[in-house]
Amino acid sequence: MRARGSRWSASNARDDCLGFRVEFSPLAAGKFRKLERGLRDRIVRKLEEVAKDPARHLVRLSAVQAYRLRVGTYRLIVDMDWEREIVHVLTLGHRSTVYD
Repeated sequence: MRARGSRWSASNARDDCLGFRVEFSPLAAGKFRKLERGLRDRIVRKLEEVAKDPARHLVRLSAVQAYRLRVGTYRLIVDMDWEREIVHVLTLGHRSTVYD
């Protein structure tokens, strides 16, 4: 992960197999940095899978125009820019508190 302005990008060396670029909001980046390393690694691996095929992994939220991504007991709330092929991670947290 590397900083890019106020956003974090999971596409360090964006290779040909990753179709979508992943960007973190400042809120999500701060929460991500506070997680333990093992959980961060699992989230990065899941985001790499999502970058290859977003429709397979994302579930649309009913109350807002966003999607949910499940990583164990944690949830990532993401927004998709289908035209520019960007996955925006808006926030993340434990499933008991992320939707509050």
